[in-house]
Amino acid sequence: MTERITDRIEIVNADCYTLLDAWPSDAALITDPPYGIAYRHSGVNIRPIPGRKTQPRVMARKMIHGDNKDFDPRPFLRFATVCLWGANHFADKLPTAASWLVWDKRDNRGQERSFGDGEIAWCNVGRSVRIFRYLWQGICQAGEKGKKLHPNQKPLALMEWVLKKAKVGKDVLVIDPFMGSGSLGVACHRAGLRYLGVEIDPEHYATAKARLQRETAQGLLCMPNAEAHGRRSRTVSLGVGRLESET
Repeated sequence: MTERITDRIEIVNADCYTLLDAWPSDAALITDPPYGIAYRHSGVNIRPIPGRKTQPRVMARKMIHGDNKDFDPRPFLRFATVCLWGANHFADKLPTAASWLVWDKRDNRGQERSFGDGEIAWCNVGRSVRIFRYLWQGICQAGEKGKKLHPNQKPLALMEWVLKKAKVGKDVLVIDPFMGSGSLGVACHRAGLRYLGVEIDPEHYATAKARLQRETAQGLLCMPNAEAHGRRSRTVSLGVGRLESET
């Protein structure tokens, strides 16, 4: 299933590996793939209380699709720009990093939580380690308050930062093979960039679709690259690797 949200935003409900070979190598591939850690997110950041007969109830959620096997990043490395989150879990399969992007999501109060203190992305653009500090620990968030839309959802502010650090040009197609809740798609829309998001899980796909439809309903007024977006264009499907060309 392929659906066009706007003339610059397209999403596909499919297995990304069936589309991978058709995508143009000059694209920017930015994504948060399954790490291969078989992680089952409980949604409750509570440790059992020793000696207590009745423990806090933990509602189990299903595993992220594909997280039950090792992730191999090598098929995704042929693109001009590549940024892969969770790279510490598969670093042995990556080239020597040109740049590491670090998301520090602590509240700096010295409390150790069941969630990690941060996350790391491998990027082939840049030559330094860059750190983005943004509180995102359980129910404690610096922004985007409310119910999480995906167990591994990344904050929109982080995605906007990544696009800048990856130096994505306004005419570059951004591809997200593991779209999740669509945070990167929202960031691309606000930046006036072209975006192709792919999600295999129908439930998460529906969530991302609804989120992007709500976001894009506001239009691109006063957004970066809005002038370029407004030019008359001839669009064809991005889902099979073809590009939008302006006339």
